[in-house]
Amino acid sequence: MLSFSGHKFYGPKGVGALYVRNGIKLNPFIYGGGQEKSKRARTENVPGIVGLGKAAEIAIKEMEEEGSKVKELRDELEKGIKERIPEIIINGHPQNRLYNTINLCVKYIEGESIILHLDFEGICASSASACTSGSLEPSHVLIALGLPTEIALGSVRFSLGKHNTKENIEKVINVLPGVVEKLRNMSPFWNQLKNGSES
Repeated sequence: MLSFSGHKFYGPKGVGALYVRNGIKLNPFIYGGGQEKSKRARTENVPGIVGLGKAAEIAIKEMEEEGSKVKELRDELEKGIKERIPEIIINGHPQNRLYNTINLCVKYIEGESIILHLDFEGICASSASACTSGSLEPSHVLIALGLPTEIALGSVRFSLGKHNTKENIEKVINVLPGVVEKLRNMSPFWNQLKNGSES
């Protein structure tokens, strides 16, 4: 099976689709009517479904060009961050990953603090996946990758899209190092590391 949400490719929010391979037996999610092949009784969101279909059609047409543009911006952002901020970890495979996303861990500070400071600067980012935002637990995926809890708690995710520009990328590259420096100066772990390397 495969599920997806319309808003992930610029379609309407609140509508999605589920692909089910032939032969898979599913019990009804909601009983009482024949909609969705008797799997989910309810009045169907026809405008949302039509919007989802149109968004998918546009996404397929634009995917190659958009992917190339967004990947270039993503790589520029990643390069700028790596050059200007020491002691970070880029999570995931160097090449085999989504072209629009960077997930990184900033050592010695919490990702939530970074997100808060970026928000004040008008920069949207996340310290977790969208479905677990608000949780203070480290990402179970990062833990499964072998990162210690204290490092996984420093994770930040930037997701780019077709409306992002080079100016957006430059703003993050200029703002993020100052945020990290400010927070690290308040971190006893960072000060301990600095004092140890200076002596």
